[in-house]
Amino acid sequence: MLHISLHWQAELEDTEGVWISALLLSILFQDASVVYDPAVVRIIPLLALLLKSDEMVDRFFATQAMASLVCHRNNGTTTMIANSGAIAGLITLVGYEATDMPNLMALTEEFSLVRNPEQVVLQQLFEIEDVRVGSIARKAIPLLVDLLRPMPDRPNAAPIAVQLLTQIADGCDTNKLIMAEAGALEALPKYMSVSPQDTIEASIAELLRILFTNSELLRHEAAINSLSRLIAVLRLGSRNARVSAARALHELFNAKNIRNAESVNQAIQPLVDMLDATSEPEQEAALLALLKLTAGDTSKARLLTDVEENPLESLCKILNSAASVGLKQKAADLCSILFSIPKLRSMPIASECMQPLISLMGSGIDSAVESGVCAFNKLLSDEQQVEKASAYDVVDLLVTLVSGSNYRLIEASICALIKLAKDQTPRKLDMVKAGIVDNCLAILPVAPSSLCPTISEMFRILTNSGAIARSSTALKIVGPLFDLLQHPDFSMWGQHSALQALVNVLEKPHSLTTLELTPNKVIEPLVSFLESPSQAIQRLSSELLCHLLNQEHLCQDATTKYAIIPLIHLVGISILNLQQTALKALEKISLAWPKAIADAGGIFELSKIIIQDDREPPHSLWESGALTLSNVLRMSEEYYFEVPLVVLVKMLQSKEEKTVSVALSALIYQEKSDSCSAELMAEAHAIDALLDLLRSHQCEEATGRLLEALFNNVCVREMKISKYAVAPLSQYLLDPQTRSKSGRLLAALALGDLSQHEVIARSSDSVSACRALISLLEAQPTAEMRMVAICALQNFVMFSRPNRRAVAEAGGILVIQEQLLSSNSDVAIQAAFLIRFLFSNHTLREYVSDELIRSLTAALERELWSSATAVEEVLRTINVIFANFPKLHISDATTACIPHLVAAFKSGSGDAQESVLDILCLLRHSWSNMPVGIAKSQAIAASDAIPVLQVLMRTGPPSFRERADSLLLCLPGCLTVTVIRGNNLKHTIGSTNAFCQLTIGNGPPHQTKAVNHSISPEWKEAFTWTFDVPPKGQRLDIICKSKNTFGKSTLGRLTIKIDRVVAEGVHRRVFDLIHDNHKDVSRTLEIEIMWSGCFGRSHAREKRVLCGGNDDVGDRLGHSSCV
Repeated sequence: MLHISLHWQAELEDTEGVWISALLLSILFQDASVVYDPAVVRIIPLLALLLKSDEMVDRFFATQAMASLVCHRNNGTTTMIANSGAIAGLITLVGYEATDMPNLMALTEEFSLVRNPEQVVLQQLFEIEDVRVGSIARKAIPLLVDLLRPMPDRPNAAPIAVQLLTQIADGCDTNKLIMAEAGALEALPKYMSVSPQDTIEASIAELLRILFTNSELLRHEAAINSLSRLIAVLRLGSRNARVSAARALHELFNAKNIRNAESVNQAIQPLVDMLDATSEPEQEAALLALLKLTAGDTSKARLLTDVEENPLESLCKILNSAASVGLKQKAADLCSILFSIPKLRSMPIASECMQPLISLMGSGIDSAVESGVCAFNKLLSDEQQVEKASAYDVVDLLVTLVSGSNYRLIEASICALIKLAKDQTPRKLDMVKAGIVDNCLAILPVAPSSLCPTISEMFRILTNSGAIARSSTALKIVGPLFDLLQHPDFSMWGQHSALQALVNVLEKPHSLTTLELTPNKVIEPLVSFLESPSQAIQRLSSELLCHLLNQEHLCQDATTKYAIIPLIHLVGISILNLQQTALKALEKISLAWPKAIADAGGIFELSKIIIQDDREPPHSLWESGALTLSNVLRMSEEYYFEVPLVVLVKMLQSKEEKTVSVALSALIYQEKSDSCSAELMAEAHAIDALLDLLRSHQCEEATGRLLEALFNNVCVREMKISKYAVAPLSQYLLDPQTRSKSGRLLAALALGDLSQHEVIARSSDSVSACRALISLLEAQPTAEMRMVAICALQNFVMFSRPNRRAVAEAGGILVIQEQLLSSNSDVAIQAAFLIRFLFSNHTLREYVSDELIRSLTAALERELWSSATAVEEVLRTINVIFANFPKLHISDATTACIPHLVAAFKSGSGDAQESVLDILCLLRHSWSNMPVGIAKSQAIAASDAIPVLQVLMRTGPPSFRERADSLLLCLPGCLTVTVIRGNNLKHTIGSTNAFCQLTIGNGPPHQTKAVNHSISPEWKEAFTWTFDVPPKGQRLDIICKSKNTFGKSTLGRLTIKIDRVVAEGVHRRVFDLIHDNHKDVSRTLEIEIMWSGCFGRSHAREKRVLCGGNDDVGDRLGHSSCV
């Protein structure tokens, strides 16, 4: 060795001796002790130099010498070889067949040398880390890649190159990139296609796997070319080749573009077939590839449903086999992916996976437990599988797993519990008993943001049970959930679940009273959620806010005002469920902050809810909106005009009396303030709504007041709708459930307003109105109500004969007669009016009776002392009845009425006297056609009016005089002549004892007493004559005589025409006596003549004298009475 090292140039010149020296060195270096000789250091460069020789034998044995050195695994020696630059020469020897070097192979065997020394050296060199990742390896890579090309003279070069490249690439991304740059990704698939040996395929697939662990190479355009070759190996390769190919595909599937390639689908069937292999590595490789291909890609997972064999069957076999836990874990992972497909998880074979998965969950190995729980969770996505899972006692196991720091396992466990708990209250109770709430609350403070929504959903599912929501356990979650809602990274799904859970708990009345909640903690976060982009979250936050506001201190707190604007915004969104919950919250807030709602534009938005144009809102929705609006309006009348009339009218349809009351107040206020509003209300169908309120006996007084105000408007009465209001108002008055006196009064007033319209008064419904008003009068109402009802009836009967008959048929005649005697003179007056209208024609002739006259007579007698107006109206009514119904003239009631007529005639006004004149004139015309006795009785009764008639003759208007005169000329009366005194009645002989004799016609004389011894006697005696008719054309003869001893002598006489006194009533003057046909002005008599009625006088005797006749047609009944 020393010789060679010192004389290496001479050795090289000896071409025959070079290879021999190299052979000798190969033999010597087999001894481990030789390796440590210092000469070795000088020999290694020589050996490297020999590798550049043109002679194969030199290079071969130089390589053998190096192989002998590296076999001792001395890093120093091996490193020296690597640094000597021998690698390039070594690579030139790679791949030669032994048959090409028979002599060399013989020597190799003879001296026990290695058969492939270049391969041994290179492998040993690349085992050194510094060499493998250093520049030496990087320089060797292109040389090795070149060996992958077909080389007929070196057929074994490619397999060795693959092995060496695999060794260099493993764990060094730089080398992988250099290989790709050198064309390895293009060369390897090509080589695989031309050399389909199993071992080569396995090696190339393994090398590709290593290369594809570099993410940059996955993006290399040549990477996808490997896909088809690897799939071909899966189908046709050996077990080891398939394993390597599957592993390579597992790495290759990290690239999204490759997973999405259409050709990748061809790998699914062979990979699924590998699951049935007996080799666990093969199954594991297939599982890994399938997991990588289908994870997160449902479309790829669905392709598994199209394979020839159901992959679930293979997976179930693995899970039920005695395979390692690791393999079962991967099978569970693939099950988890497959169970995301409804078609697969609903298959019966899926149910068979349940038991082994549960066993895996209880294995105690964290990763296996996690995979088992995840697969079990996905399986429970099928409701039928949930039912089957109920046969296994997994609740306690899953609850136990909700602990620790494996949050993926915790999340999957909670999700499985959620699915098991849905609609299963007993199971929920078991979970709570097992401690799921406490476990979740323990995790919640440190849980990642991805887990918090799942915990919230667990709480939501549990609290869907009323028994749990009412329990003390549920109260524990309230505070943590409100804290959770304030986390900025809390997902919308978690927000939804947390809000729903809070709603479930806090909607129970006792919850709010038990918990001590502050506005800052509960109200403030909800305000932000009201503006969430999620409608469901907006709805739940509104609903939760609504429950919280049941607490007065929360409702009254100023923080609550901040929720008003977002709530009003939600109300304005045309999404039903949002509007409903937002309105409920606003309804509560409106009790405490009505002004804030108004200032935020709430009146406008609430009005929109009540009168939606596009669709009719649900009753509960607009009912809530109407109640909220009424709370706002109740605060101040200034808001009344901000609400459209049509909205207020719509609010009248509410079932809430408070809402209706406020709407009525607003409408009444507007009607009073704006004269045009009545018509607008009617056009907005307010009348229909008001009538409905009356029917339901709701807010009767205010409703009646507004109805009356509307119908008091002339323009409203002209509308067609007014005509149809008569019947409902009538029904209201007739309804026995109507108890409100003010309501009845106002309804009657409304009918009275309607009755002023002739068309309405003539309508068919007015008949029912008449009956209703009569019914009202029969109920003994107040004077005001009677007044209103009677006035309304006046209008109805004034225009319609059917209405008159309806009044009569309803017993109205007697009822109205009773009103004539009312203590209220106004009522009596209107009752008289009504009777006059009823009997203004012959429609009710069969209802005319003596009783009617008696009632009028009684009213007349009553009102004589109280009301002149009432007297006048009663008299006019009597006049109308007597004018229309002459048959009443002969009744006893009429006769009895006359004295009262005369009394009214005496004490009444001019109108009353005129009416009495008309009545008496009517009766006078009937006296000639009625029995004498009745006529006489009536005439006598009427004669008491003579003094008033006489006054009217003197002072009354011309129209009165004519009628008064006609009456005076037909009324019976009494003529009273009073002889007062005489004057200068001197007798020529003796003293004067004067007396007077009075004679009318052929009747017997009346004589005064004699006054003795006086020329100016005073008699003051009155003499009365009674006449059936005034003594027209008759004269009064008076003879004044004196008695003495010589007999009687005449002092004088006089004759007086008595026609004038009938009209004048009293005629008193001093008359001159005529003596011996000469007028003696010295002798006079003072006479008073009076014509008066004879009704009521007491006469001892009576004399009948015919008008205009001189014959005495009656017997003398007695002498005159003295006054």
